[in-house]
Amino acid sequence: MTLKIGIFIKQVPDTNSKIQLKDGKIDEAGLKYVINPYDEFGIEEAVRTKEAWAKSGQAAEVVAILAGPKDAAKALRDSFAIGVDRGIHVLDEHKKLVDPLATAKVLARVAAEEKFHLIFAGKQSVDTDSHATATMVAEILKMASVTVVSKLEWNGTDQVKVERDSEGGVKEVLQVKLPALFTVNKGLNKMRLASLPNIRAAAKKEIKELPLPEVQVGWVISHWTLPAEKGSVKMIPGTPAEQAAELLRLLREEAKVI
Repeated sequence: MTLKIGIFIKQVPDTNSKIQLKDGKIDEAGLKYVINPYDEFGIEEAVRTKEAWAKSGQAAEVVAILAGPKDAAKALRDSFAIGVDRGIHVLDEHKKLVDPLATAKVLARVAAEEKFHLIFAGKQSVDTDSHATATMVAEILKMASVTVVSKLEWNGTDQVKVERDSEGGVKEVLQVKLPALFTVNKGLNKMRLASLPNIRAAAKKEIKELPLPEVQVGWVISHWTLPAEKGSVKMIPGTPAEQAAELLRLLREEAKVI
């Protein structure tokens, strides 16, 4: 059996980019786009899994799926340079897929056709921070899923022991049978640097383009606004007791809230 591994990736603005608004929309002039940082951990883990299976004499294939405009194909090419075998690009030229459920339905449709045994995804995308899309895919496909995975160990060929981060620094350990979907967290691994031969080979790898299917969108973004500017800050000198007394006076006499 060839283990089929899927990896969901998204192209997002670099977190160092300065977001500018123009007429209620994000001005994309000068924005640098990169692979979503959390997706990088998924890419690396998918490739490591493929390599581990190869060492044991078993075949595995890694397929990246991305939904986005034409120029987002660069994210797929970058994943090829790390070791992804092929890519599927759902063309969304007008960026209609902002609703996590609509996005999940599109990704799930492609994943179902590929019949993946294992799917990786970043725990969240750094642009919308919904934390929802990948787990919705798992629910649609009726696959087992574990979120914020920070450690993964194989137990045979159809079971994986995963460790996930929980509240208060607690770690949960689960034994999961394939097929399964894991959203991965920082600390699982570190994505390798692409070698020059792999970068050259990435230009020749297959990207299958698919049209955006008709899906019901739950909501759309009407416009963007910057947060209100913060008011001035007044520093209160003195000892803790003096500061507390002065704070109470200011709240009563100036702010008039008590």
